[in-house]
Amino acid sequence: MQEWERRIYSGIDFESSMQPSWIIPSVFFALTAVVILNLVYLFLYLTEKHKFLLFWLLSWFFQFIFLLGNLFRATFGQEEWVSIATHCADVTRAFFLLTGSYLFLKKEIPKTAYLLLPIGFAWAVVEEIYFPGSDLASAPIYMIVGGTHIYSGILFLRLPSTYYRGNQIAGWNFILWGIHILDYPILRPIPEFAIVGFLLGGLFRLSSAISILLIYFEWSRESEIRLDSLYKKIIDTSQEGIWILDKTGKTTFANPKIGQLYGIKPEDMLGLNILDIVEPERRSSVAHRLEERKKGKTEISEYNFVNRLGEKKFAIASANPLYDDSGNYDGALAMIVDITSLKMVEERLRESERQISTIISNISGIVYRCKNDPPRWTMEYISEGCEQLTGYVAEDFLENKIVNFGDLILIEDRPLVESGVSESVSAQIPYQLTYRIRKKDGKIQWCFEQGIGVFDSNGGLQALEGVIIDYSLPKQAEELISNSLKEKELLLREIHHRVKNYMQVLSSLIGLQSEYSTEPEAKKVLDDSQNRIASMAMIHETLYSKSVESQIFLPDYIRKLISNLMHFFGYDEKELQTTVRCDSLVLNQGILIPLGLILNELITNSMKHAFPKVNGTKKLSVSFTMDKRNLSCLEVTDNGPGKNPNSPPKKDSLGTELISLLTQQLKGNIEEVSSGESHTTRVIFPLN
Repeated sequence: MQEWERRIYSGIDFESSMQPSWIIPSVFFALTAVVILNLVYLFLYLTEKHKFLLFWLLSWFFQFIFLLGNLFRATFGQEEWVSIATHCADVTRAFFLLTGSYLFLKKEIPKTAYLLLPIGFAWAVVEEIYFPGSDLASAPIYMIVGGTHIYSGILFLRLPSTYYRGNQIAGWNFILWGIHILDYPILRPIPEFAIVGFLLGGLFRLSSAISILLIYFEWSRESEIRLDSLYKKIIDTSQEGIWILDKTGKTTFANPKIGQLYGIKPEDMLGLNILDIVEPERRSSVAHRLEERKKGKTEISEYNFVNRLGEKKFAIASANPLYDDSGNYDGALAMIVDITSLKMVEERLRESERQISTIISNISGIVYRCKNDPPRWTMEYISEGCEQLTGYVAEDFLENKIVNFGDLILIEDRPLVESGVSESVSAQIPYQLTYRIRKKDGKIQWCFEQGIGVFDSNGGLQALEGVIIDYSLPKQAEELISNSLKEKELLLREIHHRVKNYMQVLSSLIGLQSEYSTEPEAKKVLDDSQNRIASMAMIHETLYSKSVESQIFLPDYIRKLISNLMHFFGYDEKELQTTVRCDSLVLNQGILIPLGLILNELITNSMKHAFPKVNGTKKLSVSFTMDKRNLSCLEVTDNGPGKNPNSPPKKDSLGTELISLLTQQLKGNIEEVSSGESHTTRVIFPLN
């Protein structure tokens, strides 16, 4: 076979400029197609600005470089630098094809894709230096390019779509093209396949470019369909009514919100003139507004109407004229917002404000908002009631125009007001103050103020708000009550003083009678009665002279009672040690009298029966406490041996019977505990 015939069947990698006549025109034809495709992709990119279009444009640009290299080799023969540039352009074309496909599919480009360029470039140089003219040495280049085409085809086949199938064409086209590229190093030495391979390569090149364009156009169509669907959803679910009229005033579009607002189905509104839909009393004004739209005027208006369902509605309409492509008036667009609920809230707020205003104006006092700037207390708002309370009108106080409220407060009361407000604001709790002011006419006025600090979301104090009322009558009533209580207290003290005196007289009479009594039993009874009367007399003596809290009253009473009984039974302080402990409990007279008698009997029993049996120091302990069951407990303990458990109880003991009866009167019970070294008697009863 002749040399030029071998070159015909060796493809497009030529070694001299002697070529058959069909080679160069074929390359020119491929170049022309690629130039056209480059221009198409360039136009699409400049129009749509999609990044994947730029990468596909670059892919076809390097395809153009690749064909230029082949044309140079077909025309001028084999050159090393041309061969290297051609292989590098082929690798670069494959890289941009793959990355463009990833961007189109909105997937992240794998990092391994960036290795294609350096590997391909490096092998193109190595091949020309160490393996010039070797078909197998070109295999890595074509594996990179063919593999890239096959993988791009797989990506397109995986592309989900509802509206198009161009991805199937492109996917299989790239897969077949990639397989054709992979077999190039194997089939290239066979002359019979040269022309067929060249034609197949051109076919795949052209069909892949067209299929990608098909995918793009179908993708654009799908995007438009989705966008139309989105617009429809927005319009159908919009809370604004959308109403479009033609130039004669007939309805061409109405969304569901318009139908809901006017009480008509949107499809029933189509073709109806707006004047047939609005209520009769508004037709003239609507016709006038339509004429304004024809003049190119826009308008925002608020109106109310009664719809077809008899519902009163309030709305805000934004109306704009519409024009055709020639700039002629083509109708009007109205965006209508239903503000019925807002109007109802506004009316309720207005009514609420009216009610509050009425209430405030009828308050006999001041409602205020002021700054926390003592001693001025600058008023930001003050109600009209200030004139009745202070003699000044509201305008006089606002921003201290004529007088500041702090100047009205008496000098001696100002520290109390300032400290009360300061402490409450610091603790963020309401404050209550009672102080005096000097009115405009010079008279002194008692005031009661209650207010609270107003804080922002960051905890900063913004102002003080509260009320100030006339406190003259409560102050007078307070003085009257105080005076009345003082009078009653004096009267009760006088009564208790006289009762105490009568009891002391009675005790003295019993004592005199006891001195003349010769029978021991009678003398004993008279002495016990004298002690009991003295015990009650001591209660009346101190009942209203001191607090009735056990912490103050009972310890003194118990010590005095013990002292009197010690004197009566002939004990001195060295011989008898006493301990008294009382919790702070509030007692009333109904408890104190029986409690005093019970104490008298228990202490008397210890001194009469327990201490004579004790050798050495005698000990007596009295306590009055509240236990965990919320019951009060009176406990008397001595260091006597206690009662003999085997001895029968004394039925004629008046003291024991008196303790039992008084305990029942207190709704309590008695407990006795003896240990051989001490004896304890507990009287447990509810405090109430």
